[in-house]
Amino acid sequence: MQFLFYSGSPSYFGSEEAVMSFDQLVMRCAAPALCGIKSASLFSMRLDLYGRECGKLAEWNSCFASQGIFIVPLKQKDSRVLFFVYNRRSLETLFADEAVRLYLEGKGYRTSDGLDAVLAELFLRLASCDSFPHEVGVFLGYPLEDVCAFERTSGTGFKYSGCWKVYGDIDSAVRRMDMYKRCSAFCTGLLACGCSVPVAVQRYRRAN
Repeated sequence: MQFLFYSGSPSYFGSEEAVMSFDQLVMRCAAPALCGIKSASLFSMRLDLYGRECGKLAEWNSCFASQGIFIVPLKQKDSRVLFFVYNRRSLETLFADEAVRLYLEGKGYRTSDGLDAVLAELFLRLASCDSFPHEVGVFLGYPLEDVCAFERTSGTGFKYSGCWKVYGDIDSAVRRMDMYKRCSAFCTGLLACGCSVPVAVQRYRRAN
């Protein structure tokens, strides 16, 4: 499965990452999930950066918990830390779709046990596997049609490639990707003006 965050991957931003702060990297990769317009985000950062700033996570999770949004560090590998940021309410809405539930059940998830059990299984797979399981695309809010087609074709034959590879409705996908980009740009702009991550998220929500 491909996980693109605009021009970078979830693991590396090249030379750009070297000058990004902890706050900037989190916001660059996870603003749409934090702001409630995306069900989840997956990204990693350097272990040394995480070690210097990880104390912020408890404060941020406390701020976002009432909105059902959580930032979860999953594993450390190759001097990097993998994060999963998710919007619980968005995932609950997503899993109300029977097609999504059936797809996840086919992947071995016990959806009848509830969202916590499904997330626990996903976190276990993400933490223990060297590669990302295909179904994580569903959690990230990618259309089920695109997730299934990517797996079926091994990532070939797509119509458009952006935040994910599109096999279905290009217009809808591009609108969604543009919304994510605008959200990220809005929030990172507020960070540059001195706002904290929680304040930037709050201002985006008020403006939208």
